[in-house]
Amino acid sequence: MIIPKMLPIAGGNITLNTCPEGIDICPQHDYVEREVTVKSFKMAETEVTFQMYDQCVESGGCKTEISSWVYKNRAVNPPCVEGEACNYPFDENWGRDSHPVINVSWLDTQKYIQWLNSLSIGTFRLPTTEEWEYAARANLETIYPWGDDFLYGVANCRNCGAPANGENTLEVARFSPNQFGLYDMVGNVAEWTSSCFPTREKGSQKCATYIYRGGSFLWLAHHLTPSTALNAMNNGLRINSLGFRLVQDFE
Repeated sequence: MIIPKMLPIAGGNITLNTCPEGIDICPQHDYVEREVTVKSFKMAETEVTFQMYDQCVESGGCKTEISSWVYKNRAVNPPCVEGEACNYPFDENWGRDSHPVINVSWLDTQKYIQWLNSLSIGTFRLPTTEEWEYAARANLETIYPWGDDFLYGVANCRNCGAPANGENTLEVARFSPNQFGLYDMVGNVAEWTSSCFPTREKGSQKCATYIYRGGSFLWLAHHLTPSTALNAMNNGLRINSLGFRLVQDFE
């Protein structure tokens, strides 16, 4: 069984853009800058890789049936077989094994987490957007995780310089970790969170789209700031620049 190494993240306070105090879910235009307290938790050293995710597929935990909705079905690419539901995310021929898993929807992440939690090796979940930003900034007030000045060769983005080329993912942990020991918190692939934006009804607390953080190999370097790298998408969609990372409550 291969799972990410989980690192303890000591809790603390952070000032960021989020919903007003007392409101769990709100549209982004209602965000305010305020200080929040993040409790101690554990976060995976790297994103979930293809090697880790494929274990779930092989055991039947990440299995889906062929749907009448075409967009819900994966195109048949290796190692999938024609005529059967394809449950293996496509790696775009960039490599599997230690590459971060891509082409996984938010719903796919929940199947993986449910399968992992059934193994009695711990209880895992996705991070909230506040936990993600707290971990990405790692107690630093700088623009980037490595400082205020842009540096070449320290992340995978469109104009980050070799070994990145802006065209594909790279293996996890290819670059130096941040101050908390976490790899690839910006660039390479963006990461799903458990946080969401609501449906359009005023005051709605029902999720419409789920937030993902961190930017990817497609992004320009000036967007790879932990405080601003934020987007959202429907929970059933899959793209080749988006993966996920696990967290655990601190016990």
